Amino acid sequence: MRKSRVSKSKREPSYFEAPAETIVIQEIDPLPQLEQVVRDYAYKNTSIVMRIDYQATTVLLNRHGMAGCLHRLCTDLGFQNPKLGQQLVDRFPKDGLAWLVRALTIYVHNAEKLAELGVDHAAVLRRLLKMVERGVLTQPGAAENGFENEIILCGGWMQASLCATPLNVEPAVLKRLNGLYFPGGLPGKRQLIGTLDPGLLRSGMQTALTRVLDEQLKPWTPPPGEKLERVDFTEMAKIADFLQGFVCTVLTPFPLAYADGPLYQAPYSGCLASSEEVTVDHDTLLGWMSNRGTRVGRDDVYGSPMKAANFHPGRPADQEVLDQIYADLLGEPEFAGKVARLINHTPQHASADGMTYLLPCYPNPAERPREIWRWRMTRTLIHEFMHRITHPDVVGAAGKVDQPQILKEGFVEVFTALVLRRLSDRAANDPELCTLILGPGTPFTPPPAAYLKAGYGQDGVDAQTITNEIGLGQVAIGYFLGDVKRLAITEPQ
Repeated sequence: MRKSRVSKSKREPSYFEAPAETIVIQEIDPLPQLEQVVRDYAYKNTSIVMRIDYQATTVLLNRHGMAGCLHRLCTDLGFQNPKLGQQLVDRFPKDGLAWLVRALTIYVHNAEKLAELGVDHAAVLRRLLKMVERGVLTQPGAAENGFENEIILCGGWMQASLCATPLNVEPAVLKRLNGLYFPGGLPGKRQLIGTLDPGLLRSGMQTALTRVLDEQLKPWTPPPGEKLERVDFTEMAKIADFLQGFVCTVLTPFPLAYADGPLYQAPYSGCLASSEEVTVDHDTLLGWMSNRGTRVGRDDVYGSPMKAANFHPGRPADQEVLDQIYADLLGEPEFAGKVARLINHTPQHASADGMTYLLPCYPNPAERPREIWRWRMTRTLIHEFMHRITHPDVVGAAGKVDQPQILKEGFVEVFTALVLRRLSDRAANDPELCTLILGPGTPFTPPPAAYLKAGYGQDGVDAQTITNEIGLGQVAIGYFLGDVKRLAITEPQ
């Protein structure tokens, strides 16, 4: 390692900004060798074309070393901290710096295109630095343009490009679909649901929820004198790692285009735990009641008790009645005990800590065949992964509509069913994948037809309707990148 010296800056108000005086430059040796051929790279099936030209960067490297070169590139992106280049050299390994100097060069040389898309250069630099910190980088020359694709995705170029795609849907169609989020009628418009029948709602919801509890608890009672087989979480982690890549491939480029999302953080396999570990408190019990109550309340299989009783999800008085019904049911020790037990036997994604809680054991084999349950476990992993990569603005939008489960669960099911269909097709012709999903020695058995369709009752049906009319690509932009108008969320409501 060699050093060159100039006078030192005395003040640094922030990490990215400081008086543009002079800096100490500490070089790395040897410097990376950058390709000298100027070329354009077009990302497949998109309008993105990036110019790749490292010639000026090579001159900077040779004249000023890595720290000086990084300083200049960061300055070109709008940052004025004269120590930043040296800080990066001190902070990152050589291979990370070689990746970073190329990535910064690409964004600097394409700054005009990015400005037209409204890309924030500060956000780009933060994202690129997080990638280097993460240490899982695709190096130049990787197969199928992996390096170039990674730069476009992780820096936010793809996200900006997709969100700039015109939404070619007639306003009348968006308005009609937006009405699905307001089954009782749009706010301020004529309401479509009559007066609530509290007694009918109470009896109907009690019957439906009691039936759900008994149905869903039954598989977790072991055969007499036996214990249920425990799930091997090491095996689940392997499936999770495969599914993370598979989901991104099937839904490319949308999940990875969320440049600030969890796909650029901890891997899915590192975020798995047993549902036995979920703490069951009052809020957890109420959360289960609300989630499952909304699910069965509009489902004909359970008698559609909300519809039958004229429950209006947008009327505060109706919601108060429903909340009291939930509270009264949970006030019954036997009922609350069943809910608590089922919560510890229900997979879920916890947004607070990013963990996915999976079932701890296989069900009673007399209730569920093992090979079918293996598909169910895989489907669960996909479903919960979709929760993990949902854009937070979608969750925020759910708080502004009368039927939030369309956004929270319905679209999750649309994408889950799509991925499982592709997975089943591949596993049918891939013995190694079949073994991973179904277990060693198990011949390929297709998943039940119901697993290949969007579930979650009417919420899944409504989400699929929106997807069919607007288009999967537009819905994917909305769901994974937070552009919620593409989910038929219109303003003003």
